[in-house]
Amino acid sequence: MAYPKLHWPRRATQIPVTGLFRIDLVAGTFVVLGRQIWWSDITLMLSFVIVLVSAAIMTYSTTGAVWCGWACPQNTLSEWANNLTHQLLGKHADVNVESKNSQVAAAKNKAINWITLIFSFLGVSLVLGVIPFFYFFPADEVWSFITFSSDTSLSQFMHRLYFVCVVAFFLDISGIRYFWCNYACAYRFGQRFFKSKDAMHVAYDASRSTDCTKCNYCASSCIVGINPTNFKSADTCINCGECIDACNRLHAKEETIGLLHFQLVEKNSSPAQNNKNGGFFTRVNWWAGMVFLIACASFGWGLHDYAPYNLVAYRSEKSTGITVSEYKIQVSNKTYAPALITLSVKGIPEGSYTLETENLKLAPASRMNVNLHISPDLPKGLHQVIIEARSKDGWVGSFWVEHYSARS
Repeated sequence: MAYPKLHWPRRATQIPVTGLFRIDLVAGTFVVLGRQIWWSDITLMLSFVIVLVSAAIMTYSTTGAVWCGWACPQNTLSEWANNLTHQLLGKHADVNVESKNSQVAAAKNKAINWITLIFSFLGVSLVLGVIPFFYFFPADEVWSFITFSSDTSLSQFMHRLYFVCVVAFFLDISGIRYFWCNYACAYRFGQRFFKSKDAMHVAYDASRSTDCTKCNYCASSCIVGINPTNFKSADTCINCGECIDACNRLHAKEETIGLLHFQLVEKNSSPAQNNKNGGFFTRVNWWAGMVFLIACASFGWGLHDYAPYNLVAYRSEKSTGITVSEYKIQVSNKTYAPALITLSVKGIPEGSYTLETENLKLAPASRMNVNLHISPDLPKGLHQVIIEARSKDGWVGSFWVEHYSARS
């Protein structure tokens, strides 16, 4: 009897992916897709946030808790920790903070099993402790830390952060587990707020309830410990599908399909009401969908219109009084690749100014200052000075300065 196998497809989606968003602690900026986000790029950042929020709301109202069961790293770790605990301490062993008693099997309550469990948790924590680094440091800096070749000023801070991360992961894996999901997860709170009976959920065929007599296979397969045949309002089903898989495997021996399946709409006794509420697209929060599409378009435009460099000029602290002859030009590289910038000055005759340097080599995510001296021999009045910057990759930026010459 063929039936959809959900276990291994779910495993394939539980690999965490990073790099989309991080915080640069050195520059003190947000980074999206390798681009520093300044206040001048606020549209890009706002669009990114709105995309995430609106996508979460649409997920709540359509696929329910599918994120929790199929992609959430916290549930992945909790499930792995539970399975390892059952293997080493017994199938009913429960040693997290929510357990009423440990229920460790007498035959497996041995020091070697406890030591193996603890060191397994510690080993995984040592590996996972590196993952948060990708949200705060570039990949090459993380690699330097892993290979013990980092000699930057951040080395000491990175070691302290790593220690904190390892301790946090160890406590999470060894004791917290699903407690975090039930009481501290922002996604779960949002899901409860936007909860809908029409969102995808596990449905039970009660008309075949006699097949469940003396059978508890689906409940024993549930990774969060609930009974799929008798859902309650307080149950925290994560739509992982393990119970569906278990029931299908059991009934495949009799060439029948299981009693559990995913359902996209809550069926009512009235066919007319079912037609009214049925269908995937009729249940989507259209306002959230429209906001999502607009935010995606805005985010795409923000990426297209993004300025990888920034050019400003301002009065130097060396200048005093009404007449200003010294200016400071600041060029910033907002990307994480080296850049070559060429400066030029327009609007005033050549020879009436002195530029400290015309060619700049900018390191990744860095800035440089260049001094500009304007001769006091310019004719009296206002002069519009145009400072232009060109990068090797084709970017062109300009900054206008109103220079006043007081020459009599």
